[in-house]
Amino acid sequence: MNIGWISQALPYLPSRGGFRLYGGNLIRQLSRRHQIHLVTLLIEDDAEHLDWAPQYCASVQTIAASPYRRLLAPLSALSAHFWGRPLQHRLSMRQALKEHATNWDVIHVEGGYAGGIVPADLPIAKVLSLHDSWTLRCSEMLKCARSRREKLYYKLLSYDEPRYERLVYPRFERCTVVADPDAQAVRKTVPDARVDLIPYGTDTDYFHPVAVEKEPATLVFHSHLGYTPNIDAALEFANDIFPLVRQRVPEARLHLIGASPDAKVLALATRPGIKISANVPDLRPAVCSGQIYVCAIRHGTGLKSKMLEAMAMRMPIVGYPGAIVGLTGVPGKHYLVAQNPQEFAAHVVGLLQHPEHAQQLARAGRELVETEYSWESRARAYEDLYQTVMKERELSGAKAASGSNRA
Repeated sequence: MNIGWISQALPYLPSRGGFRLYGGNLIRQLSRRHQIHLVTLLIEDDAEHLDWAPQYCASVQTIAASPYRRLLAPLSALSAHFWGRPLQHRLSMRQALKEHATNWDVIHVEGGYAGGIVPADLPIAKVLSLHDSWTLRCSEMLKCARSRREKLYYKLLSYDEPRYERLVYPRFERCTVVADPDAQAVRKTVPDARVDLIPYGTDTDYFHPVAVEKEPATLVFHSHLGYTPNIDAALEFANDIFPLVRQRVPEARLHLIGASPDAKVLALATRPGIKISANVPDLRPAVCSGQIYVCAIRHGTGLKSKMLEAMAMRMPIVGYPGAIVGLTGVPGKHYLVAQNPQEFAAHVVGLLQHPEHAQQLARAGRELVETEYSWESRARAYEDLYQTVMKERELSGAKAASGSNRA
């Protein structure tokens, strides 16, 4: 197949954040059997990573941010709200697709914003990969937002986003998400959207146990430490759980690893037993040097790719229910789940005191991601979906032509 791949951020590997990882890993797998034609917006530091995509894509076209984006932002937001068509990037995207889309068999769109700037009148089957429900995300973020500005942003977005979704999502033959709560939320918000569930995968060749010396009684957590649910998780563990662990294991240490740590996270390093490793080029040795992986996430959407990565690195895991959303594993077999700080601390202490149990969990977690979460299986799921929507569009066109001829 010739697959047109439209993304609102440059996919590349390795990268921080699940959005780019999802697209990058799918492209790498699909490119083994198909031609991928990438059209991508460039945001943040994307321009520094343009050497990755040409290895896997038959063509790459980039769309940079407009120098007038700040002036256009209010009008673009109004256009998105009333018609589901943001002004920014729209003309550039239409021009790019007019030039390149004529030979594509199917269009795969990464991100809801990108969905709004893709022309709806293209006579090609289209799949919109959402990852998660932004309506649900707004609700979750309001539970953990720490600043007035962030609370106001998500409060306003919670009124605007459902309307945008109802305008945009029905333009696509299918919308995909990575976890069942997100699928339910999209179906509730947009009843006429057709939603499929295709979870994250993980690269078990890249994420594997690294041969490093284990640091005694060390607990680790890795994530983007500037993202609110992750900040909330780091602070909750440090403030509410870690002191309980240290009461029973005074030598216990907490090692937080990740990109762009928030100031509140950085401040934790002044406390006894807490270490921060920021923006490390390769997080695997740091994660694997710990004894136990701790994920105190309570809020957020989608399946947590950090959990898959930790299991792939054969780390025993303790987490809150919010950390295991979407996972097919069995609590007690693949990871331990806690409902409150006291239970969380008890699980951690138990694993520190019984390393054989920790090893059992770690082995089971690695086996789970090897059998259930390969990126190849995710690529095959999308191939099946592409074939389905292409056939549906073909049948729909044939019926329309037949009706026209009868008329």
